[in-house]
Amino acid sequence: MRDHPASAPQTLESFLVPPGRDALTQAFSGRSFAPPWRGSTAIDPAETEAVLARVFETPREEPALAYLHVPYCQSRCLFCGFFQNVWRPEAAAAYVDDIVAEVAARAATPLVASAPIAAVYIGGGTPTGLPAAGLARLVAGLRTHLPLATDCEVTLEGRAYDFGLTKAVAAIGAGVNRISLGVQSFDTTIRRRLGRKLAEEELRAAIGELVALGRAKIVCDLIYGLPGQTEETWARDLDTVAALGLDGVTLYALNIWGGGPLSRAIAAGKLPPASPIARQAEAYAAGVARLTALGFRQVSQSHFVRSDAERNVYNAGIKRGMPCLAFGPGAGGQAHGVRWRNVIEIERRRALQAQGRAPVEGLSRMPARYAAQAAITAGLESGRVDLAAVDRLAPGFAAAAAPLLANWREAGLVVPANAAEGEGGGAHDSAHGGGLLRTTTAGAFWITNLTSGLYAALDRAAEPSPSSKEPPMTNTAVAPAPSPDALAAQLAANPDGVLEVLARQHGVSTLEATRMLPAENCTFAPADKFADVMGELTTWGTMLFIVHTPSIVLECAGAIPPGEFGRGYFNLHGDSPIGGHIKADRCTAIAFVRRPFMGRESCSIQFFDGDGEAMFKIFVRRLPDRSMDPEQVAKFEAMRVRLAG
Repeated sequence: MRDHPASAPQTLESFLVPPGRDALTQAFSGRSFAPPWRGSTAIDPAETEAVLARVFETPREEPALAYLHVPYCQSRCLFCGFFQNVWRPEAAAAYVDDIVAEVAARAATPLVASAPIAAVYIGGGTPTGLPAAGLARLVAGLRTHLPLATDCEVTLEGRAYDFGLTKAVAAIGAGVNRISLGVQSFDTTIRRRLGRKLAEEELRAAIGELVALGRAKIVCDLIYGLPGQTEETWARDLDTVAALGLDGVTLYALNIWGGGPLSRAIAAGKLPPASPIARQAEAYAAGVARLTALGFRQVSQSHFVRSDAERNVYNAGIKRGMPCLAFGPGAGGQAHGVRWRNVIEIERRRALQAQGRAPVEGLSRMPARYAAQAAITAGLESGRVDLAAVDRLAPGFAAAAAPLLANWREAGLVVPANAAEGEGGGAHDSAHGGGLLRTTTAGAFWITNLTSGLYAALDRAAEPSPSSKEPPMTNTAVAPAPSPDALAAQLAANPDGVLEVLARQHGVSTLEATRMLPAENCTFAPADKFADVMGELTTWGTMLFIVHTPSIVLECAGAIPPGEFGRGYFNLHGDSPIGGHIKADRCTAIAFVRRPFMGRESCSIQFFDGDGEAMFKIFVRRLPDRSMDPEQVAKFEAMRVRLAG
């Protein structure tokens, strides 16, 4: 992320699973993004220096984590959305000098020096691209200046290509005790498609040498849902992890970054389509079962270990909300209720440093409910949520979440802890005690949706109780107040009208009102199709782009210009009167709406944010006789059926 935006919550009701859906493959129409900074409030950039100074001047009592970012890669892999800078060997010395100097300058501050650091993660980018001497000097600098715990886990992230034993020995000799490799797949054909350089035989040999050293824990990442990946290739990947003797493995679902190289390659027919979310769910469940059968133990939603020696300290600590000290361009930190990110652009970072200013941006204050949020996030990640503990942190949470949890239990996403013993999923050592809830394998797959749903329960708990407000005394009979049920009945009888106005009148969000439209008038596509939808619309010709707020209805007719992601936005640029910058990560739902509007049939694609309000709408254009363009209508219907079903 470019910064730490305040991400608005969604309504609790939007996370209810409709009856009759398969828990694993159909519980939700798409993943819901649940960022850890949801609810944070931005800090005025003018206050950055003063706020950051107070943070570093304040000691901590609890252990911390440290993250060091290496923003360079030897090449850009098709699946990656984090590429920043092409690695140049001549940049190594200056980069290491910069980071060691930054660490040394911060070392004596109370925030850094006051308590031990439990884990260090050197991530990127591709840290293993650094030369052996640079890696050794970087790690030695961390050990020299930081108060590392005696059992501090020091992880070096990277790839097997251009790593090798010389670099590994240098890094381990300096203090690295864990190496995490981004494998993604062992299959040569799939790897070549993704831009990975080593063939399967070369990769297996390289990892085998690292494991044989016996001087550090060796773990890897695998991705399910890749283009061309079959059940057989996925099973072979899992078997290979076990055969190589790796200490741990993390299973990630493929995320296709809209406008990124993988998205473009699939759209151009250069690669087969990625797996739909239902097949991803099946691959996740198969991975859980196979790794368990191979002797691995699941310790989090995605991570599996061969023994307790593989601790995964950094990743587990981040989920628990531990303080994190950030070093290097692009690194993100958090402490004392504040989050921040170091400027990632190398030249801008150096310019700020030359001016004597902190090269930091995107400061935000964590929400008051952050401790409860962290308890939910960490609990779901481990497979067990202590509802009573969350309720103590946020009184009223358990009552607010009760209807949602009942729905999830019936759907098969969660079970009471004592009922889950031996259940083949979730993360998943035995647990006893009241108020514990466990995820099933299906629930673990949908972890981001469950997280967002429980965050929504936190919001509901914080709302004033209607029963606490005494109604005014009156002898006058009044009509029943508008309600969601009344609006649903109204739209079932007549789906016309301005939904924003109707939603306000009945006390619901525009998204909730839209969901009340009859099925023949509205279907939804998952939010992760944002870039695909916007990209396809660029070929439709002139359309009507509308932004509707309580203060303005802004309309602009023109072709939808091409868009690309950059600096945290989806940027529209082209020869069109329509242009601008869209926070695509705020999009939580996409609706295909075909209904009468002001007495005329209309077709629109509507994009909704986490507040449940329309970010913007794009309407099929009207011809001079006010009828809809039949060619665009046909394209609308084809896209609706393909994406929303």
